[in-house]
Amino acid sequence: MGLLFFHINCSGTNPLTNLINSLSSKNGSPSLAQKVGKFLPTSSKQFVDIYAMESQVRNHRNWVQEKSKEMISTKKALRSLMNASRQSDFQLYQFLDANLSVMKAAHENILSNAKKEKKLIIRVQKSKKIDINTKIPGKDNSYLQQFIILDNAIDLRKSAYQESILKIKKALTKRDMDLVIIKEQKDEWFFITEELSNKRKRLQPSIEILTTSLVDAISNDSNHIQKLSKQLNKVENINKRLDSLDKFFLNVDKVAEKQKGGHVYLKKNPESKEEYEIRFENSVKDYEKYLENLSQLFID
Repeated sequence: MGLLFFHINCSGTNPLTNLINSLSSKNGSPSLAQKVGKFLPTSSKQFVDIYAMESQVRNHRNWVQEKSKEMISTKKALRSLMNASRQSDFQLYQFLDANLSVMKAAHENILSNAKKEKKLIIRVQKSKKIDINTKIPGKDNSYLQQFIILDNAIDLRKSAYQESILKIKKALTKRDMDLVIIKEQKDEWFFITEELSNKRKRLQPSIEILTTSLVDAISNDSNHIQKLSKQLNKVENINKRLDSLDKFFLNVDKVAEKQKGGHVYLKKNPESKEEYEIRFENSVKDYEKYLENLSQLFID
């Protein structure tokens, strides 16, 4: 009984989710869309025209493509653990399997509903007699209202997907393991690299003044040229090193994925650091050192 409750609880089912499942199925009743509309706030989104609706569909398709890679990589990362836990920790196996199933179902549902949204858009675009506010033949909803119902259902499924992967991460953390999603890690590091970039930008006016001074010296003060040239050469050398580090920061996810063989990997010792993580930390220190050296060049 305990395991059965555990499995159902992990799947996160509720009446609204079941209703949306029916809506997304190929055999779902047309009236279900209206029922879902009673639960979902139709005024929560504003699509001013057909182009805004098209943009939203593109966003969903990008999400589907990105998460497709993430799901495949997550299953691959967990495969060994799940095979072992099937024998030694069946409760963990059930938990992981249930949440992976939720992620897969959410992914498929979002793709299905995005296709339905696209069909609504195409129907409006093909006819000069209707627009997004025209009622769909045989239904109470307009094309826009139906689109919003589908879009809200997509948002719920995205939340379900994200909740499941967070549950997996938390469960593994309790067992002293870490499921690393490289894209999320890069997003967290962005704030560090952005601050470094801003510090560098604040030094740019001083570099421009130095360059201008060198140009003026060529015309007016030949004795001062050598000193300014040496200073400017040092600036250029430091900037080249900073450019190289910026390139690494930009592509750190690709470096990590190449080293770990995928977008997601399981770290069995959270305290250990991967090669790309060590390189990132050292690169941040080097960047700060170069910025300090650069700023010293402009002290009178």
